[in-house]
Amino acid sequence: IGIDLGGTNIAGGIADLDGKLLLTDSIKTGLPCPASDIADRIALLCRRMATALGLALSDAAWVGIGAPGSIDVDTGTVLYANNLEFDNVPLGQMIHERTGLPVYVDNDANVAAWGEYCAGAGKGSSSMVMVTLGTGVGGGVVLNGKLLTGCNGAAAELGHFVIDMHGKECNCGMRGCFEQYGSVTALICQAREAMAAHKESRLWALAENEEANVNGKVILAAYDAGDETAVQVVNTYVHYLCVGVTSIINIFQPEVLCLGGGISRRPFSVRRTAPTVAHVADLEDRFMEQLFLFTLPDMLIVVRYLISRFGFLCVVGCESFIKDHMIDLLQILVAENNVLLRPAPVYIRR
Repeated sequence: IGIDLGGTNIAGGIADLDGKLLLTDSIKTGLPCPASDIADRIALLCRRMATALGLALSDAAWVGIGAPGSIDVDTGTVLYANNLEFDNVPLGQMIHERTGLPVYVDNDANVAAWGEYCAGAGKGSSSMVMVTLGTGVGGGVVLNGKLLTGCNGAAAELGHFVIDMHGKECNCGMRGCFEQYGSVTALICQAREAMAAHKESRLWALAENEEANVNGKVILAAYDAGDETAVQVVNTYVHYLCVGVTSIINIFQPEVLCLGGGISRRPFSVRRTAPTVAHVADLEDRFMEQLFLFTLPDMLIVVRYLISRFGFLCVVGCESFIKDHMIDLLQILVAENNVLLRPAPVYIRR
Protein backbone atom coordinates (compact mmCIF):
# COMPACT_ATOMS: atom_id res chain seq x y z
CA ILE A 1 0.00 0.00 0.00
CA GLY A 2 1.35 3.42 -0.95
CA ILE A 3 0.12 6.67 0.59
CA ASP A 4 0.77 10.24 -0.57
CA LEU A 5 -0.04 12.57 2.33
CA GLY A 6 -0.83 16.06 1.07
CA GLY A 7 -2.20 19.20 2.64
CA THR A 8 -5.49 18.89 0.73
CA ASN A 9 -5.82 15.21 -0.17
CA ILE A 10 -4.47 11.86 0.93
CA ALA A 11 -3.94 9.69 -2.15
CA GLY A 12 -3.44 5.95 -1.98
CA GLY A 13 -2.70 2.98 -4.17
CA ILE A 14 -2.32 -0.78 -3.89
CA ALA A 15 0.02 -2.79 -6.09
CA ASP A 16 0.78 -6.50 -6.03
CA LEU A 17 4.32 -7.79 -5.60
CA ASP A 18 4.58 -8.37 -9.34
CA GLY A 19 4.22 -4.64 -9.89
CA LYS A 20 0.63 -4.47 -11.12
CA LEU A 21 -1.32 -1.48 -9.89
CA LEU A 22 -4.61 -2.81 -8.56
CA LEU A 23 -6.42 0.25 -7.23
CA THR A 24 -6.10 3.95 -6.43
CA ASP A 25 -8.28 6.06 -4.16
CA SER A 26 -8.14 9.30 -2.19
CA ILE A 27 -9.66 11.02 0.82
CA LYS A 28 -9.63 14.63 2.07
CA THR A 29 -6.89 15.47 4.55
CA GLY A 30 -9.34 17.57 6.55
CA LEU A 31 -7.02 20.28 7.80
CA PRO A 32 -6.92 21.88 10.26
CA CYS A 33 -6.98 18.83 12.53
CA PRO A 34 -4.72 16.94 14.94
CA ALA A 35 -2.24 14.34 13.71
CA SER A 36 -4.36 11.57 15.22
CA ASP A 37 -7.25 12.47 12.89
CA ILE A 38 -4.96 12.33 9.86
CA ALA A 39 -3.66 8.94 11.00
CA ASP A 40 -7.26 7.76 11.33
CA ARG A 41 -8.00 8.89 7.76
CA ILE A 42 -4.91 7.15 6.38
CA ALA A 43 -5.92 3.92 8.11
CA LEU A 44 -9.48 4.33 6.83
CA LEU A 45 -8.20 4.79 3.28
CA CYS A 46 -6.02 1.67 3.59
CA ARG A 47 -8.98 -0.41 4.79
CA ARG A 48 -11.29 1.03 2.15
CA MET A 49 -8.89 0.14 -0.65
CA ALA A 50 -8.31 -3.37 0.71
CA THR A 51 -12.06 -3.94 1.05
CA ALA A 52 -12.66 -2.73 -2.51
CA LEU A 53 -10.32 -5.49 -3.68
CA GLY A 54 -11.95 -8.13 -1.49
CA LEU A 55 -8.85 -8.34 0.69
CA ALA A 56 -8.19 -8.19 4.40
CA LEU A 57 -5.89 -5.36 5.44
CA SER A 58 -3.55 -7.98 6.91
CA ASP A 59 -3.00 -9.33 3.38
CA ALA A 60 -0.86 -6.26 2.63
CA ALA A 61 2.91 -6.56 3.05
CA TRP A 62 3.50 -2.99 4.21
CA VAL A 63 2.37 0.64 4.05
CA GLY A 64 4.71 3.19 2.49
CA ILE A 65 3.98 6.87 3.16
CA GLY A 66 5.30 9.95 1.38
CA ALA A 67 4.80 12.84 3.81
CA PRO A 68 5.77 16.51 3.59
CA GLY A 69 8.46 17.99 5.79
CA SER A 70 11.57 16.68 7.52
CA ILE A 71 11.43 12.94 8.13
CA ASP A 72 13.41 10.58 10.35
CA VAL A 73 13.24 7.58 8.04
CA ASP A 74 14.64 5.22 10.68
CA THR A 75 11.74 5.83 13.07
CA GLY A 76 9.05 6.99 10.65
CA THR A 77 8.73 10.28 12.53
CA VAL A 78 7.73 13.54 10.85
CA LEU A 79 10.13 15.88 12.60
CA TYR A 80 8.52 19.03 11.22
CA ALA A 81 5.91 19.77 8.57
CA ASN A 82 4.63 23.33 8.78
CA ASN A 83 1.61 22.93 6.48
CA LEU A 84 0.35 19.97 8.53
CA GLU A 85 1.39 21.57 11.83
CA PHE A 86 3.36 18.41 12.61
CA ASP A 87 6.15 18.62 15.18
CA ASN A 88 7.83 15.30 16.05
CA VAL A 89 4.80 13.26 15.04
CA PRO A 90 5.51 9.48 15.10
CA LEU A 91 3.42 8.91 11.99
CA GLY A 92 4.86 5.49 11.19
CA GLN A 93 4.08 4.18 14.66
CA MET A 94 0.59 5.71 14.59
CA ILE A 95 -0.28 4.00 11.30
CA HIS A 96 1.25 0.72 12.49
CA GLU A 97 -0.98 0.80 15.57
CA ARG A 98 -4.04 1.38 13.40
CA THR A 99 -3.24 -1.18 10.67
CA GLY A 100 -0.96 -3.77 12.25
CA LEU A 101 1.33 -3.50 9.21
CA PRO A 102 4.98 -2.50 8.83
CA VAL A 103 5.09 1.19 7.94
CA TYR A 104 7.82 3.17 6.17
CA VAL A 105 7.80 6.96 5.93
CA ASP A 106 9.90 9.29 3.80
CA ASN A 107 9.63 12.80 2.39
CA ASP A 108 6.94 13.03 -0.29
CA ALA A 109 8.95 15.10 -2.75
CA ASN A 110 11.98 12.81 -2.34
CA VAL A 111 10.02 9.70 -3.22
CA ALA A 112 8.28 11.53 -6.07
CA ALA A 113 11.66 12.62 -7.38
CA TRP A 114 13.06 9.10 -7.12
CA GLY A 115 10.05 7.74 -9.00
CA GLU A 116 10.49 10.25 -11.81
CA TYR A 117 14.23 9.66 -11.90
CA CYS A 118 13.90 5.88 -12.17
CA ALA A 119 11.03 5.62 -14.60
CA GLY A 120 9.79 9.06 -15.63
CA ALA A 121 11.15 12.40 -16.78
CA GLY A 122 14.62 11.81 -15.35
CA LYS A 123 15.14 8.27 -16.62
CA GLY A 124 18.57 7.89 -18.21
CA SER A 125 19.98 11.12 -16.75
CA SER A 126 22.68 11.45 -14.11
CA SER A 127 21.04 14.39 -12.33
CA MET A 128 17.50 15.67 -11.93
CA VAL A 129 15.66 18.18 -9.79
CA MET A 130 11.94 17.82 -9.19
CA VAL A 131 9.82 20.71 -7.95
CA THR A 132 6.32 19.88 -6.74
CA LEU A 133 3.69 22.63 -6.74
CA GLY A 134 0.68 22.11 -4.50
CA THR A 135 -0.47 23.31 -1.08
CA GLY A 136 3.21 24.11 -0.61
CA VAL A 137 6.34 23.74 -2.72
CA GLY A 138 8.40 20.57 -2.34
CA GLY A 139 11.58 19.40 -3.93
CA GLY A 140 13.71 16.37 -4.57
CA VAL A 141 17.25 16.32 -5.94
CA VAL A 142 19.11 13.44 -7.57
CA LEU A 143 22.83 14.05 -8.21
CA ASN A 144 25.11 11.48 -9.81
CA GLY A 145 22.41 8.86 -9.46
CA LYS A 146 21.92 9.39 -5.72
CA LEU A 147 19.12 11.12 -3.85
CA LEU A 148 20.37 14.17 -1.97
CA THR A 149 19.16 13.86 1.63
CA GLY A 150 21.62 15.92 3.66
CA CYS A 151 23.07 15.01 7.04
CA ASN A 152 19.64 14.97 8.66
CA GLY A 153 17.39 13.80 5.82
CA ALA A 154 15.99 17.29 5.35
CA ALA A 155 17.87 18.45 2.24
CA ALA A 156 16.10 19.94 -0.79
CA GLU A 157 13.35 21.81 1.09
CA LEU A 158 13.07 23.93 -2.03
CA GLY A 159 9.93 25.69 -0.86
CA HIS A 160 11.82 27.36 1.96
CA PHE A 161 14.68 29.20 0.36
CA VAL A 162 14.07 32.94 0.46
CA ILE A 163 13.37 34.93 -2.69
CA ASP A 164 12.31 38.13 -0.88
CA MET A 165 13.84 38.76 2.55
CA HIS A 166 11.18 41.37 3.35
CA GLY A 167 8.36 39.37 1.80
CA LYS A 168 5.33 37.48 3.02
CA GLU A 169 5.49 35.64 6.31
CA CYS A 170 5.72 31.86 5.86
CA ASN A 171 4.28 29.15 8.08
CA CYS A 172 7.86 28.06 8.82
CA GLY A 173 8.52 31.37 10.60
CA MET A 174 10.66 33.05 7.94
CA ARG A 175 9.69 35.69 5.40
CA GLY A 176 9.73 35.57 1.63
CA CYS A 177 9.99 31.81 1.16
CA PHE A 178 9.52 30.54 -2.40
CA GLU A 179 6.48 28.62 -1.17
CA GLN A 180 4.69 31.88 -0.40
CA TYR A 181 4.89 32.84 -4.09
CA GLY A 182 5.14 29.64 -6.14
CA SER A 183 2.63 27.27 -4.54
CA VAL A 184 -0.97 26.81 -5.65
CA THR A 185 -1.96 28.21 -2.24
CA ALA A 186 -0.03 31.37 -3.10
CA LEU A 187 -1.76 31.63 -6.48
CA ILE A 188 -5.15 31.43 -4.75
CA CYS A 189 -4.17 34.07 -2.18
CA GLN A 190 -2.97 36.40 -4.95
CA ALA A 191 -6.27 35.93 -6.80
CA ARG A 192 -8.36 36.69 -3.73
CA GLU A 193 -6.39 39.86 -3.05
CA ALA A 194 -6.89 40.96 -6.67
CA MET A 195 -10.62 40.18 -6.54
CA ALA A 196 -11.06 42.46 -3.54
CA ALA A 197 -9.70 45.35 -5.60
CA HIS A 198 -11.55 44.45 -8.82
CA LYS A 199 -15.22 43.76 -8.24
CA GLU A 200 -15.80 43.67 -12.00
CA SER A 201 -13.54 40.65 -12.45
CA ARG A 202 -15.05 37.50 -13.94
CA LEU A 203 -13.41 35.63 -11.09
CA TRP A 204 -16.38 36.62 -8.92
CA ALA A 205 -18.93 35.00 -11.23
CA LEU A 206 -16.86 31.83 -11.66
CA ALA A 207 -16.49 31.60 -7.88
CA GLU A 208 -20.24 32.17 -7.40
CA ASN A 209 -19.46 35.45 -5.60
CA GLU A 210 -17.68 33.65 -2.77
CA GLU A 211 -13.95 34.13 -2.23
CA ALA A 212 -13.87 30.76 -0.48
CA ASN A 213 -14.76 29.08 -3.79
CA VAL A 214 -11.64 30.37 -5.54
CA ASN A 215 -9.26 27.60 -6.54
CA GLY A 216 -6.77 26.91 -9.30
CA LYS A 217 -9.45 25.81 -11.75
CA VAL A 218 -11.45 29.01 -11.24
CA ILE A 219 -8.38 31.20 -11.73
CA LEU A 220 -7.27 29.45 -14.91
CA ALA A 221 -10.82 29.42 -16.30
CA ALA A 222 -10.92 33.18 -15.87
CA TYR A 223 -7.47 33.43 -17.45
CA ASP A 224 -8.66 31.40 -20.45
CA ALA A 225 -11.64 33.74 -20.77
CA GLY A 226 -9.27 36.71 -20.99
CA ASP A 227 -10.26 38.31 -17.68
CA GLU A 228 -7.76 41.12 -17.10
CA THR A 229 -7.52 40.54 -13.35
CA ALA A 230 -6.92 36.81 -13.76
CA VAL A 231 -4.35 37.43 -16.49
CA GLN A 232 -2.43 39.78 -14.21
CA VAL A 233 -2.61 37.30 -11.32
CA VAL A 234 -1.34 34.41 -13.45
CA ASN A 235 1.40 36.52 -15.03
CA THR A 236 2.62 37.58 -11.59
CA TYR A 237 2.51 33.96 -10.41
CA VAL A 238 4.53 32.80 -13.43
CA HIS A 239 7.08 35.52 -12.75
CA TYR A 240 7.55 34.41 -9.13
CA LEU A 241 7.67 30.78 -10.21
CA CYS A 242 10.44 31.58 -12.68
CA VAL A 243 12.42 33.51 -10.06
CA GLY A 244 12.41 30.47 -7.78
CA VAL A 245 12.96 27.83 -10.44
CA THR A 246 15.78 29.84 -12.03
CA SER A 247 17.59 29.96 -8.69
CA ILE A 248 17.15 26.20 -8.28
CA ILE A 249 18.57 25.58 -11.75
CA ASN A 250 21.53 27.86 -11.17
CA ILE A 251 22.34 26.16 -7.85
CA PHE A 252 22.20 22.56 -9.07
CA GLN A 253 22.58 22.75 -12.88
CA PRO A 254 20.77 19.42 -13.33
CA GLU A 255 20.41 17.63 -16.63
CA VAL A 256 16.64 17.56 -16.12
CA LEU A 257 14.22 19.79 -14.25
CA CYS A 258 10.83 18.21 -13.59
CA LEU A 259 7.80 20.24 -12.48
CA GLY A 260 5.03 18.24 -10.83
CA GLY A 261 1.73 19.00 -9.16
CA GLY A 262 -1.78 19.89 -10.16
CA ILE A 263 -0.86 23.26 -11.64
CA SER A 264 1.80 21.72 -13.89
CA ARG A 265 -0.66 19.36 -15.54
CA ARG A 266 -3.00 22.21 -16.42
CA PRO A 267 -2.59 22.13 -20.23
CA PHE A 268 -4.09 18.63 -20.39
CA SER A 269 -6.87 19.26 -17.88
CA VAL A 270 -8.69 22.03 -19.75
CA ARG A 271 -11.20 21.76 -22.57
CA ARG A 272 -9.28 21.41 -25.84
CA THR A 273 -10.79 24.17 -27.96
CA ALA A 274 -8.79 26.41 -30.24
CA PRO A 275 -8.91 29.46 -27.90
CA THR A 276 -7.89 27.35 -24.91
CA VAL A 277 -4.96 25.81 -26.74
CA ALA A 278 -3.82 29.30 -27.71
CA HIS A 279 -3.97 30.43 -24.08
CA VAL A 280 -2.10 27.31 -22.96
CA ALA A 281 0.66 27.91 -25.47
CA ASP A 282 0.80 31.55 -24.44
CA LEU A 283 1.10 30.69 -20.73
CA GLU A 284 3.64 27.94 -21.26
CA ASP A 285 5.71 30.02 -23.68
CA ARG A 286 5.74 32.93 -21.23
CA PHE A 287 7.05 30.64 -18.52
CA MET A 288 9.81 29.22 -20.71
CA GLU A 289 10.76 32.66 -22.08
CA GLN A 290 11.24 34.06 -18.58
CA LEU A 291 13.06 30.97 -17.40
CA PHE A 292 15.53 31.06 -20.24
CA LEU A 293 16.44 34.68 -19.53
CA PHE A 294 18.45 33.62 -16.49
CA THR A 295 19.58 30.03 -17.07
CA LEU A 296 22.69 28.74 -18.78
CA PRO A 297 22.66 27.00 -22.19
CA ASP A 298 22.00 23.27 -22.76
CA MET A 299 19.43 23.00 -19.99
CA LEU A 300 16.73 20.38 -20.55
CA ILE A 301 13.38 21.18 -18.97
CA VAL A 302 10.58 18.63 -18.86
CA VAL A 303 7.09 19.50 -17.63
CA ARG A 304 5.55 16.18 -16.60
CA TYR A 305 1.77 16.00 -16.81
CA LEU A 306 -0.04 13.39 -14.73
CA ILE A 307 -3.66 12.91 -15.74
CA SER A 308 -6.31 13.06 -12.97
CA ARG A 309 -4.37 11.08 -10.37
CA PHE A 310 -1.45 13.26 -9.36
CA GLY A 311 0.44 11.54 -6.57
CA PHE A 312 0.71 8.25 -8.48
CA LEU A 313 4.45 8.49 -9.02
CA CYS A 314 4.93 9.60 -5.45
CA VAL A 315 3.09 6.48 -4.30
CA VAL A 316 5.10 4.28 -6.63
CA GLY A 317 8.33 5.95 -5.64
CA CYS A 318 7.58 5.35 -1.98
CA GLU A 319 6.89 1.67 -2.54
CA SER A 320 10.13 1.28 -4.47
CA PHE A 321 12.07 3.27 -1.89
CA ILE A 322 11.40 0.86 0.96
CA LYS A 323 12.48 -2.06 -1.19
CA ASP A 324 15.99 -0.63 -1.66
CA HIS A 325 14.98 1.40 -4.73
CA MET A 326 13.21 -1.38 -6.63
CA ILE A 327 13.69 0.10 -10.09
CA ASP A 328 12.24 -2.92 -11.88
CA LEU A 329 8.99 -2.71 -9.90
CA LEU A 330 8.76 1.01 -10.60
CA GLN A 331 9.27 0.55 -14.33
CA ILE A 332 6.63 -2.19 -14.48
CA LEU A 333 4.09 -0.03 -12.65
CA VAL A 334 4.60 2.92 -14.96
CA ALA A 335 4.70 0.77 -18.11
CA GLU A 336 1.50 -1.09 -17.27
CA ASN A 337 -0.33 2.11 -16.39
CA ASN A 338 1.01 4.50 -18.98
CA VAL A 339 -2.54 5.63 -19.69
CA LEU A 340 -1.91 7.93 -16.71
CA LEU A 341 0.92 9.69 -18.48
CA ARG A 342 0.94 12.05 -21.40
CA PRO A 343 4.03 12.93 -23.43
CA ALA A 344 5.91 15.72 -21.74
CA PRO A 345 6.88 18.78 -23.76
CA VAL A 346 10.65 19.19 -23.75
CA TYR A 347 12.46 22.51 -23.99
CA ILE A 348 16.18 22.87 -24.66
CA ARG A 349 17.98 26.19 -24.54
CA ARG A 350 20.90 26.33 -26.94
